[in-house]
Amino acid sequence: KGRTDMPFIRTTTNVNLAVDQEKRLRTGTAELVRDILNKDPIRMMTAYEGNIHLCRGGDDRRNVPTAFVECKFFGGGGYEVFEAFDKAMHELYRNVLSIQPQDLYIKYEVIYGWDEPAKIFKI
Repeated sequence: KGRTDMPFIRTTTNVNLAVDQEKRLRTGTAELVRDILNKDPIRMMTAYEGNIHLCRGGDDRRNVPTAFVECKFFGGGGYEVFEAFDKAMHELYRNVLSIQPQDLYIKYEVIYGWDEPAKIFKI
């Protein structure tokens, strides 16, 4: 398994998120962080923004469930880890929000330094 610490995952979607959907996304993401990234989900931070004017393609698709997800990881997990995480995230969003793979964009970013109270640490 790869090494990634303190993931931050932000979801922006045109779906009007119900409380139970957000909880299912958060719980499912925590499981992926644990099982694929091999990290304690207690260190995970998530943000969910629903009911955003977000559209992939032309105006005729504005009501198609769509999401943009940003995944920021402290340290790299390697291609295989991110590939497995990507596949699992697509499945999670399809199951919870009915977002098809072509309507879900996931951006991955490896961060080489997070702040900590009174100091900055890097890998």
